[in-house]
Amino acid sequence: MRKVFCGWLVAVATLVGWGGPATAADLTPQMQELIRAAKAEGQVEVLLSGQVPLKLRPVMPEFEKKYGVRINFQTGGGDQNGLRILAERRVGRYTLDVWLGGANTALAQLLPNNALVPINDLLIDPDVTDLSKWYRGRYFYVDASERFILAFGAQPQQTISFNTNMVKETDIMSFHDLLDPKWKGKMVSWNPSLEGAAATSVGMYLNPKIGEEWFVRWAREMNVTLVDDVRQGAEWVALGRFPLGIFGIATQAEKLREEGFPIQGYIAHPLAEGQMLTSSATNIMVMDRAPHPKAAQLFLNWVMTREVQQAIIKTSGLTDSLRIDVDNSMIPAQYRKDPNADYYIAFANPRYQTEQTEIMARLRKIMIDAGYK
Repeated sequence: MRKVFCGWLVAVATLVGWGGPATAADLTPQMQELIRAAKAEGQVEVLLSGQVPLKLRPVMPEFEKKYGVRINFQTGGGDQNGLRILAERRVGRYTLDVWLGGANTALAQLLPNNALVPINDLLIDPDVTDLSKWYRGRYFYVDASERFILAFGAQPQQTISFNTNMVKETDIMSFHDLLDPKWKGKMVSWNPSLEGAAATSVGMYLNPKIGEEWFVRWAREMNVTLVDDVRQGAEWVALGRFPLGIFGIATQAEKLREEGFPIQGYIAHPLAEGQMLTSSATNIMVMDRAPHPKAAQLFLNWVMTREVQQAIIKTSGLTDSLRIDVDNSMIPAQYRKDPNADYYIAFANPRYQTEQTEIMARLRKIMIDAGYK
């Protein structure tokens, strides 16, 4: 197993073109001082939470090779880790430096408990602070204050999956096409009011071309079958039990498509309401009272460099970077952002953060009122 892992790591390093250890000639005095301080701390503690971060485990050792600072990383779900971290902090234990993952746990648990520090002033690498290298010439934060939860990646939101033997892509030109009576009883879905669906459902709710009325009609009129297991939902679409799948089905649909089933996890053309960008689990946060603050800052800057962003694209295969100077041609088209597209970026809307809890509660009421548990 170790030989396989090492072989994969070598392949990733070759593909990305990793540089060697950092040399003083290549660094600003500020970066040189940061590296010295991080080496004195000796290590950094990182949490990888979410589908993309979990795929980045082979990339992590490159941080130690480059800077001589040991990296210890753990994995796991956001909710569970959030509760553990808050429990530790209540008894004065601070064990985590940096979190890579989704924003929902941070917004619901970490931010309200002052567990994160502002990020912008921690970014000092010239390769990172040159905003001309970033999408729309700016950083995107997922918290309303635009200070704590920094999105480094994004991809077009894929919401609709379909059986290719039963549905033509041109049948779905708008989200409102899903309200056509011909699809009544023919959709399987994850519950859009569950926390894990927030990145999609809150964005759709806030999109003025979709909004609350769409959810009300979809829940009341379309006789949708809900599943707790998104893999099961995708399988039902792949096997033809349902022509359409929505909310949370797409990733499993694409896995089944790769296995040869007649299913597709995305609509290739933009829908009439516009295409949405989602940051999914490609966010980075630095913990308040981190045990290794300088190593945490160095790791933050490293993740945001072109070199590492390129590795994230190539290794995960599931997301694009918010940098515009990376090559995204190796990832499937449905995950690439189009620099010329007019995306609706829900996570950049302040209401996405300030009203998310209220919106999710409203969606739960809509589903319950329509007869769903």
